[in-house]
Amino acid sequence: MDAFTLHNRVLSDYHDYVRSFLNIADPRIRAFVEKEIAQGRLWPEPLLQINPVYEKGHTVQEMVDDGVLHPLCGRVFSDDEGRSFHLYVHQEQAIRLAHQGSSYVLTTGTGSGKSLTYFIPIVDYVLKHQPSHHSVRAIIVYPMNALINSQLESIRRLTARVPDFPVHFARYTGQESMEERQAILEDPPHVILTNYVMLELMLTRPHERVFVERATAELQFLILDELHTYSGRQGADVAMLVRRLRERSGNPSLLCIGTSATMAAVGTREERRKAVADVATKIFGIPIRPEHVIDETLRPLTVHSSLAVNDSPSALRDAVLSGLPEPSYDAFIAHPITAWIEQTFGVEPEDGHLKRRTPITLDEGSRQLTRLTGLDEKTCRTYLQEMFRLGSQVYTPDGDPVFAFKLHQFVSQGGSVYATLEPRAKRYLTLEGQHYAPGEEQDRLLFPLLFCRECGQEYYMAYWDKDNNRVAPLVPEVLAELDEEADIHEGYLLLDDPEDPIWDESREDELPDSWFRQTRRGRSVKKNFRDHIPQRLWVYSDGTISPTSSPDPSHSTRPVLAWFIQRPFLTCLNCGAAYTKREGEFRKLARLSNEGRSTATTLFTLSTVAELRRQEDVEPEARKLLSFTDNRQDASLQAGHFNDFVQVALLRSAIYHALPDNGALDHTNIADRVVGKLDLPQQVYAREAGKYGALPRTNRRALQALVEYRIYEDLRRGWRVVQPNLEETGLLRIDYVDLDLLSKDPEPWQSHPLLANSEPRVRERVARAFLDHLRRSLAIDAACLNPVEQEKLVRQVNQTLKDPWTLEETTLRRATWFVTEGRTGKGEHSLSARSALGRFLRSKRAWPQLRQMLTTEEYEAFLPIWIDILRGAGYVVAREDGSAIQLRADALRWLRGDGTPPERDPVRSRRLRFAEGQTEARQPNEFFRRFY
Repeated sequence: MDAFTLHNRVLSDYHDYVRSFLNIADPRIRAFVEKEIAQGRLWPEPLLQINPVYEKGHTVQEMVDDGVLHPLCGRVFSDDEGRSFHLYVHQEQAIRLAHQGSSYVLTTGTGSGKSLTYFIPIVDYVLKHQPSHHSVRAIIVYPMNALINSQLESIRRLTARVPDFPVHFARYTGQESMEERQAILEDPPHVILTNYVMLELMLTRPHERVFVERATAELQFLILDELHTYSGRQGADVAMLVRRLRERSGNPSLLCIGTSATMAAVGTREERRKAVADVATKIFGIPIRPEHVIDETLRPLTVHSSLAVNDSPSALRDAVLSGLPEPSYDAFIAHPITAWIEQTFGVEPEDGHLKRRTPITLDEGSRQLTRLTGLDEKTCRTYLQEMFRLGSQVYTPDGDPVFAFKLHQFVSQGGSVYATLEPRAKRYLTLEGQHYAPGEEQDRLLFPLLFCRECGQEYYMAYWDKDNNRVAPLVPEVLAELDEEADIHEGYLLLDDPEDPIWDESREDELPDSWFRQTRRGRSVKKNFRDHIPQRLWVYSDGTISPTSSPDPSHSTRPVLAWFIQRPFLTCLNCGAAYTKREGEFRKLARLSNEGRSTATTLFTLSTVAELRRQEDVEPEARKLLSFTDNRQDASLQAGHFNDFVQVALLRSAIYHALPDNGALDHTNIADRVVGKLDLPQQVYAREAGKYGALPRTNRRALQALVEYRIYEDLRRGWRVVQPNLEETGLLRIDYVDLDLLSKDPEPWQSHPLLANSEPRVRERVARAFLDHLRRSLAIDAACLNPVEQEKLVRQVNQTLKDPWTLEETTLRRATWFVTEGRTGKGEHSLSARSALGRFLRSKRAWPQLRQMLTTEEYEAFLPIWIDILRGAGYVVAREDGSAIQLRADALRWLRGDGTPPERDPVRSRRLRFAEGQTEARQPNEFFRRFY
């Protein structure tokens, strides 16, 4: 596998994903963010480290011959060909300490065989001490159940080589059934694999005392795997638990064994061993001697290891200029650069020992080689990268790669951009979450920025302390310390320019219509929206509010103009996007990056697997990825997120590829065409794959029914903010059959003067906006959205398909209705004069020829005519009592997009700048456009 190509591809995909959401209007902020990302601010260069070679000691059989181990150990701990395991020096040291009855801690790297250091002593002890007597001799505590399951499988493979193997192991973690637990209680194993929570329960449940009590158990070993995970409060809990267990076991000679990959990384070798011993002593409650802390014993790989290759710059230079060595083991390890790489990225001497090098970046290694050879850094980097590639393809006599190296890539979430309250051209920008900007003026506050998802306008997260007449950054740690009785208002600041203002008080009429009520004297703001009226503030960089725009003698700079908007965010003063109080802030405002941990993990996984499939040198069965999470809940969440993300992406890709180059799909053929493009083998989605008879057709019909529902569900507005749909990427255009012809035909519109006097393009634009609003609200008369039909759908799908292609009835989206008269109920939206659609149909945004909005009475006379025209043309259907309408499914047409996303929704955008002829171009999400 080419690890460097894989790494570059994964990071490139992630970079494209993050950049695709960077909707930042201010050019200076946008340039700053793009520069920071390009320089690796969110993902620094990876650290590179060679896996060292462990020094080997005796074989298990040799230790049997020496009388250290029971004869049966030689048969159990052997490979498939019957050859006894050749132990590493650290494994042999651990086994000999256990043989002497000494407790110890093993601190060696991943893949160093730590498990054998306690499995072999445990098996040896049981074999020597009445294995026929079934009592617990060892308890092994793991931090995760996943490790237990993995270890148990390894144990079963080993013991399967010896028929009637007398040593019994059992898992006891809470995953077992009642029958399994009862069987374990009635016939205790010699070795229990568990977690510390279950161990706690064993000490408190009377019926489980058989595992720990001296009268029923013969406990000789207590093993804590991954000892470094027990820190802080959890470490204290485990330490107390161990003391209780030692007391209950009644064995003063109980062997306590700990293993860990990392516990101490600084200081000399003796200082590290002492630090580990001190921690182990606290956890186990017995003295652990520093000399009983076993670390790695490494050996050099290359023939030049004993030479000071760094003192031979000419030899290194000549080696680089002579090209790569032959791809054979002898030639490769004899090469001077191979020795230099091992000493730079692998091991270094310490007190007569070899220890692992601290990982460094490839760039740092290139700079070191440049300083030695005098060659340019680019040449050295390319050469080193090729040497690592070659070293991973050349194998030692033991069958391992010469350079089995690791790339440690750390990725941080984007977090926030921070800015000072200063003029746009001068404000300080940073990605560092600090309170003040650096510089001589120590009072310049840094505020986190959020960006309008519609237009990219930046807003400062701030709170307004009216008692102290100042604003400050809105961060949780600061708010937690404020007086609860203080007059504090949380919200956002919009930095404005008096010379080119975004907003002023005279434009309050442009605020959302829902904020106002009609009175005899005109319109007035409703009481519950008064606090959300933008407030003009003149603010200094330290947060102090000035009464005027004139500078105060106590400040060295002038105050800036800002508008304070109280949370929740209800309208963007730049683009006019309007929201309700029920909508979450995440859907309105974005940080630097949108992805959470689950999304980032899914993206890395998809990119990794895709690249592995591209690399022909990787065997098909090896094109896999192993991901670790902290607990079962996280694993379950991640698996669900991954399946959901992939399924949605797969469906959208199939929809796009099902669309004809010319023409359209409709409700009669789209599901069939999409299933055809999916082209999934039955084994992927069906519970039983059929070859004959009706089963293949039954399976396909069930999949088609599921796909049809998903196609309609994907038409919803706001569906997946971090995974935009085909419309948002410009790959799909939804049209309505012959809407342009209807708009040009004057006859249907003569029943109302407003409609008759409107131009055809205006009628078409308003009708399209109206129908789009119904569609995006899932007010669609489609069978798969009907509650009665959905019950049948769930039964059909779940009877025939398997996870993740099944359905849960409680999660299905049902068709909504738009009510024309009376109150709305569950699953219904209003078409009243005050609703979003009502305000749009009454406004100059819809009808530019209006001098003022239609009154409520005028609108109530207009609405039935409007609906009657759309019904008569076959676009909407009315409920039986005529009180509500839905969009007809047979009016929809799915067409291939031209790469341009739809215009901003005129129903939800209330500013005049988006009226007829003043639309604003939108950019598609390039990452998902390519992805689909």
